[in-house]
Amino acid sequence: MSKLRVLLAIDDASLGGGQMHVLLLAKYLSRDNFDVEIATESKGWLVDEIKKLDIVVHQIAISNNLMWQSFNHIHQLLKSQKFDILHTHGGTAGFWIRLVAAGLKKRPTIIHTYHGLHYLNISQTSIKVIKQKFNRAIFKQIDRFLLIYTDRIICVCRSDYDKAIAVKVAVTAQTSIIYNGIEIDKFASPQADKAAQNKLQDSARQIFGIDTTEFVFGNVGRLHEQKGHKLLLQAFARVTNRARLAIVGDGELRNELVILADELKIRDRVSFLGARSDIYEFLTAIDVFVMPSLWEGQPIALLEALASGKPCIASDVDGIPEIITDGVNGYLVEPRDTDKLASMMNATIEDPDLLERFSNCAVSAISPKFLAHNMAMAIAGIYLAGESLKDR
Repeated sequence: MSKLRVLLAIDDASLGGGQMHVLLLAKYLSRDNFDVEIATESKGWLVDEIKKLDIVVHQIAISNNLMWQSFNHIHQLLKSQKFDILHTHGGTAGFWIRLVAAGLKKRPTIIHTYHGLHYLNISQTSIKVIKQKFNRAIFKQIDRFLLIYTDRIICVCRSDYDKAIAVKVAVTAQTSIIYNGIEIDKFASPQADKAAQNKLQDSARQIFGIDTTEFVFGNVGRLHEQKGHKLLLQAFARVTNRARLAIVGDGELRNELVILADELKIRDRVSFLGARSDIYEFLTAIDVFVMPSLWEGQPIALLEALASGKPCIASDVDGIPEIITDGVNGYLVEPRDTDKLASMMNATIEDPDLLERFSNCAVSAISPKFLAHNMAMAIAGIYLAGESLKDR
């Protein structure tokens, strides 16, 4: 069989879980079976990383709004390039590419991955709740319509699968669960005695300007309402002043979060480090990873933290309980419960034996199903099965 030409499409090229998934999928798909190309915006972290792999990047300019320019741009790309498989990631790319591909005379195999069904989540505090409810209804109808032209749906966790089936944007016979994969070896700490581990941590802390004597909570994520950073700051304000909070990520809420840290009188104990790619070093530098998200798919940052042997405190939402077992490799906290979050953060500071137990169990939680290579092999199987069915 000749190699299949695959287009992986995602609208946003900034550093994030979906973008990391696309990068690792492109990296680990077999070059013997697939010619892989990427469609995304012209600049960003993903573009830079994909070019290092010597993979073709097609620039796409698509909007969240209904615009002829977006339709035409995608139509010209798909008409001229003749891909065998279109694999879309995220709502915007999933909408435009599936819509345009539905009208092609020779339709490629179309696969869409849900990295969380974010439009199903409505803020409890937003003044735009009515608009959000309207959008949720519209987006569900769009995804139900596009399902007619989609050969396979992939969900990155059981929670997404259950939600997608329940709201009828996926059907059981055409939907698979394939967990996000990471490069586990990059994050697994080498076996070393306590003194050697402390030396590694001290060296990593120098990179981020963190004092070696501080107890450090770390978080990685977009500065967006979904990730619960406001709640994290409010909880941290009740944590002993012997601790520091370090946050990696950037986004629309940055200025608002800095102001909140000032108002809570914790600004001198909170480090906003911006978007970074040296996540291994960051995870080495911290003591406990905290993720108080309001909703999720299956967060790659949490997988990386566990692979690094970091105890984790995370929200009991969506795909997170599929990774964290409460009281075994971390703590699960109900979303928005800042009292419990603060209590659990203080508990980890006061109990070194608990941290050691969580740390040991964290590494063992990352099984082969979370390995990037295995994720790519599972998705490759879907590609090949789809093409085999077309040949019949």
